[in-house]
Amino acid sequence: MESTPAGSWRRNLAFVGANHGLALHPVDANGKQLPGEAASCFASFWMAEWSRWGTGNALLVATLQGWRSYGSNEFFAATLAAELTRYFPEAARFPLDGISHTQDEFDVELDLERGFRATGRKAELELGGILDRRPFTQPDFQLGPNAAALSNVYLPCSSGRLAEFGVEWPGAPSVYPGPRGPSSSGYMAVAESWVM
Repeated sequence: MESTPAGSWRRNLAFVGANHGLALHPVDANGKQLPGEAASCFASFWMAEWSRWGTGNALLVATLQGWRSYGSNEFFAATLAAELTRYFPEAARFPLDGISHTQDEFDVELDLERGFRATGRKAELELGGILDRRPFTQPDFQLGPNAAALSNVYLPCSSGRLAEFGVEWPGAPSVYPGPRGPSSSGYMAVAESWVM
């Protein structure tokens, strides 16, 4: 951060684009979420129109067995994991001790009426069943010892799927009521910016 003449801190734009996330929770044979069960994994798909770390797409997958990234730029993916994604509430139970990377290219479909799909050669992420569309801002999103200003348009989703190397993760997003409308552990976040 740069100091202003008055001695206060001025934040700088760090990211402009979109970020879609999916935390999958265990379900029973009928597809109903098992109460009290923590998420088995969290996936975060970043689409950077501009960022201080580069542009393009990256898929991050956090599990208790470790973190993995997919995309064409390993540095970009690893930096998004270390600087932002590891501090998301959905990622809190998955410590980031390192990240393995797989080169991949994604075909991306984004429709604010229907949902999102990123199809790679090695991994896929899909979100659908949009429940709401509303602006979201958090001026002090905690990133470890630092904070950032986050703003986006938040679209909670009722369905989602994640697959790696042709194997689909079991589970479903957790949908719950919130003070401003429905929320979900599966979501699309567009027109997103981070100021750090």
